[in-house]
Amino acid sequence: MDKDQLEEMKKNTEKYLNFLLQILVDNEGSDLYLIANEYPAVRVNDGVVKLRKLDKLEPDLMQWLAYWMMTDIQWEAFRVTQNLDLGFAYNGRRFRVNISMQKNTVMIVFRLLGEKIPTIDDLKLPIVFKKLIAKKSWIIFVTWPTGSGKTSTLSAMIEEVNMNYAKNIITIEDPIEYEYHAKKSLIEQKELGKDVPNYATALMWAMRQRPDIILVWEARDAESISSVITLAETWHLVFTTLHTKSAPQTINRIIDSFPTDQQNQVRVQLADTLWAIIAQRLIKKEWWGMIAAFEILICSPAVSNLIRENQIAGIYNVMQTSRGVGMISLEDYLLSLIRKRLISVEDAFFFANRTEYMQNELGV
Repeated sequence: MDKDQLEEMKKNTEKYLNFLLQILVDNEGSDLYLIANEYPAVRVNDGVVKLRKLDKLEPDLMQWLAYWMMTDIQWEAFRVTQNLDLGFAYNGRRFRVNISMQKNTVMIVFRLLGEKIPTIDDLKLPIVFKKLIAKKSWIIFVTWPTGSGKTSTLSAMIEEVNMNYAKNIITIEDPIEYEYHAKKSLIEQKELGKDVPNYATALMWAMRQRPDIILVWEARDAESISSVITLAETWHLVFTTLHTKSAPQTINRIIDSFPTDQQNQVRVQLADTLWAIIAQRLIKKEWWGMIAAFEILICSPAVSNLIRENQIAGIYNVMQTSRGVGMISLEDYLLSLIRKRLISVEDAFFFANRTEYMQNELGV
């Protein structure tokens, strides 16, 4: 393929991709799915719609789309791992992109981000979130699997700090999604694989830059969890994520990620450095749109003692008696949404971790 042919192919690729992304934006969708030998599809209001008026996606086109979006370094990494996350911009909008393999062909998923960085007020998050960001140190975990709105919640909390506090903030992201503009705070954004080689190195470098707040996009293993705890012990406020469904599960996952002979030490460290766990899920509203449901655990002295004593099952009792300080279980939050007629009972039971508790409260 000569240079002119290559340039023409790039132009056509960009034009076609922009066309698809505009369909997503115009229909107020959240995701665009591109899978070889399938029609392009968009997710609208939590339902997937295939664009059957378009041609199915050829495997060669999918491979070229992936190659066109990546740097040479990213392409080489993708050939090894067969999975890559990156950020993408089109017409003033930003997208989080995941490129992976299925049936030996490339597939790409675009997640449309908000037009601007949301604030706590924009998202109508519980008022306790403003109290959480005022802390000068310790760890805030935002949890639940992909697609639960963690990015928006974390971004809103960071932006709230940016607007109201004079801090030095460092984010370590995979990839960079929202681009912050410094207001009262200074903000450095580092992307894994571009600005820093890995989380461990990024955290080591960050310590030398006198940050007040550090966002570590994912505490994915014992090494990164250990680094996060160390940062919190040295008087930094740390935001990070885990793919867990509840506050107790998050605590158990953290401790269980370490070898048995280290777990008692980690338990004590976590009891001393944990500030909050926010487990959240996006749920379809009864009529239109999505709404977030939360489980919020704040590490009070009673919670710290339960962690030290490995009595994690008692945490829900503390949450039940501590609603005045902003704690709430996911089930109680779901019940409040049911009573406001914002979500269906069926959806609430689907997302609940403790269905028996829900049944008792609803009398069913």
